[in-house]
Amino acid sequence: MKKSLKKKTSQTTAKMNFPENHKTFLEHLEALRYLIFRIIIAIIIILPVSFYFADDCIQLLVKYSCPPDFTLRYFSPMEPLFVKIKISLLTAIFGALPYIAYVVWKFIVPALYPHEKRTVKWLAFSTWILFICGVLFCFFFIIPAMMSFSLGMQSPELQAAIGLSNYIVLVGMLMLGFGIMFQVPIVVFFLALSGMVKLETIKKLRAIVLIAILTLSALLTPPDIFSQIMMAVPTYLLFELSLLIASIAIRGKKATATEEIPDLPEPTQNEEDFFIPSEDPGLATYNKHYSLPSKKRRLHYISRK
Repeated sequence: MKKSLKKKTSQTTAKMNFPENHKTFLEHLEALRYLIFRIIIAIIIILPVSFYFADDCIQLLVKYSCPPDFTLRYFSPMEPLFVKIKISLLTAIFGALPYIAYVVWKFIVPALYPHEKRTVKWLAFSTWILFICGVLFCFFFIIPAMMSFSLGMQSPELQAAIGLSNYIVLVGMLMLGFGIMFQVPIVVFFLALSGMVKLETIKKLRAIVLIAILTLSALLTPPDIFSQIMMAVPTYLLFELSLLIASIAIRGKKATATEEIPDLPEPTQNEEDFFIPSEDPGLATYNKHYSLPSKKRRLHYISRK
């Protein structure tokens, strides 16, 4: 009898936890391979268009991030072609990002609960917005300031001859670095709000966080103190802003949780008020072991039934 009940229970659990469209590990790998294939095809489709506009991208970059009358130079015959291929590949990936985000979302959404879907949507949107803000901040403020500082050191005896490839690599590294460093608020906010690390602990580690930000700035920027400071200062300000927002969110979360807790009645001391005549052996055993439990425990048992 017990074996048959266990068998029925396991079958019911299997039906509840594993729907009919449950896939095996190899089927998931096949779906992942198809996902990567679709992403590569989307990038290849956009690549010719981005290659056609590569020269316009270089002109736009020089126009808005460099002083007037600034001219780039190249020092090898095939250097402009290689630079155009790099720019077209990067712009193709950037142009395909909405489609990439869509197919990745369709791949992972069946494995998420409703509250996890809302969290992933919020994190993805916030990460994207902060990355764009970091790239734009670098493009309109950091690169012009760095170029003005560099070209300001010219003299009649010392003239700048900046190569096209070196300039594009430098700009790409700076934009990527600022996009990554602008993700610090998301990391801090997630750690504090989820309770993995207490907010007070993060506040006490400000000195260590500052050292970590300076170290990452040194790794993600060219080897000059100007670029490192220009990356570290706004990143640390974003860290302090994220602490403020996290503290406000945690207080609001605690206030909401306090409001949602219902007022429970006081425990009763009347046994007749608790004991329920029933033929259920489980309830009889429960009444036998707990002679005077509170009404809260009784409601908890009934809800489990």
